[in-house]
Amino acid sequence: MTGAIGERPAIQQVDEVLTDRLTEQLSRLRDSSRTADAFANSPERLSAWVLARHSAEHVIRIRNFRPLDAEATRLIARASEEAAQKWASYSRSEAVHDRYYLRDLKAMGFDRAAVDRLQPLPATSALLAFIRAAMEAYGALPVVLYSFWTEKNSDVGTRPIIKRIRARFGEDATRGASAHRALDERLDHDEMVVEVLATLINDDLDLIVASEMLATISDHVAAYFLELEEMEDRQSRQAT
Repeated sequence: MTGAIGERPAIQQVDEVLTDRLTEQLSRLRDSSRTADAFANSPERLSAWVLARHSAEHVIRIRNFRPLDAEATRLIARASEEAAQKWASYSRSEAVHDRYYLRDLKAMGFDRAAVDRLQPLPATSALLAFIRAAMEAYGALPVVLYSFWTEKNSDVGTRPIIKRIRARFGEDATRGASAHRALDERLDHDEMVVEVLATLINDDLDLIVASEMLATISDHVAAYFLELEEMEDRQSRQAT
């Protein structure tokens, strides 16, 4: 940290500090389960079931974050109308990306009705509960931090997973995810999220709070990967 308490950190400082913290957290996350390690280091080990269920969880998360993103827009406007407009544009774009994953899931053999019947994994429900509770104390910050988490992780982790899905299910099963990734890159979504974050972080103390929230988000994601692994293991035992 280089800023003093009461001094607003620059956008670059916010990005560097939180990216460094997230890199540490992702390193621990990869070691938290076999499935987390496979997603990070060896996607060729991921089964067809895990790939499809993971894509379906993307749909569930997108749908559940729509009202949180909308509330975040209202709260961000208190700090900066310009930032609120950026966030509104970003969240509107992300809100319809479930269509991309539904298209891919159909190519994998799962129609929309099957996906709609799914309930979120407990870790996803816990993540959503954490974000809602944190908003009571910190406004839009936890919502924007979740998007920071996803955009930064997407930068390093999405392409190998798309490649694995393509190898397992075919080209049609990756058209949505590939389009989503291309859109994020074309519109510089990760940069935009950092710009909005910088309007919500007023001093180094806020940066510390943000780092702690990122760690909690990472813990929930680690729990999610472990739950995926346990579900797959149960299915394997039942099949034998």
